Amino acid sequence: MKNVKVIVGSIVTVVFLAGCSSAPREKNVSATEQISITRTDPNSQAVFGGASGSLAYSYESLEELEAASDVIAEVKIIDIHSADVERDSTLYNAAIIDLLKGNGEEKEIILKQVGVEEAREKTGDLTIQRDNPLMKPDERYVLFLKAGQKAEIGPLYYVAGEYQGKYEIQGDQVFSVNQQEKTKAMVAGQDLISFKEKIKRIVSENE
Repeated sequence: MKNVKVIVGSIVTVVFLAGCSSAPREKNVSATEQISITRTDPNSQAVFGGASGSLAYSYESLEELEAASDVIAEVKIIDIHSADVERDSTLYNAAIIDLLKGNGEEKEIILKQVGVEEAREKTGDLTIQRDNPLMKPDERYVLFLKAGQKAEIGPLYYVAGEYQGKYEIQGDQVFSVNQQEKTKAMVAGQDLISFKEKIKRIVSENE
């Protein structure tokens, strides 16, 4: 069976690996030739499609992310609410573990992310390396969130800067989901408690 690996970024590299003696074929294709464009964060003007994206505006610090966010919280992904293949987006049910900014009324929220898990990803026949990896049940994050609305669902939230305001928790440490982002907002293994305390100080200073 043929395995396909797709690396998603500003340039998409598709590598076909076949069980034969010939060398793998590698083809570089402009991302705009592979995807339809959709905008997800009007404030940041982030442009995404096919779970790939390039940021027209970059949040350079936690202070900028905080100022752009309606809610900041440590969350745990419960499960997938729904996936919209046509609009290339996934909705997740998430539980708020620790609210760092916001009104504190909601205990569970719906999160929206660009990208949908392909059927072949589930079987292992396709591997997609995304700038903004899809979330999975039981994963924990610290998220800088903007508020949105969907008529048939109601309130939902999406990450400021798509992946810039998304920090995965691994054990007692925090990591930016995209380690290629070289801004002051990038985190690579910071203590979770100190990271949240820093956010709380920024929120308090701007109240």
